Amino acid sequence: MRQEWEPEDLIEVWTLLEEDQERLRNKSGANRLGFALLLKFFEVEARFPRGTPGRSRCRRCRTSPSR
Repeated sequence: MRQEWEPEDLIEVWTLLEEDQERLRNKSGANRLGFALLLKFFEVEARFPRGTPGRSRCRRCRTSPSR
């Protein structure tokens, strides 16, 4: 996955098109967001992300559990 993105590239690649929105209509809540992210990731990389579901490899994206 690219690490550096220009704003125009982000908009072009990650914007949900009408056909993408059609695929999301029967999803709800977090399922909708997760499905949308996987859909766009697959379009960019032509594969699904590797790793444990629910865990991010990006250090900036990780959050520590609050106790």
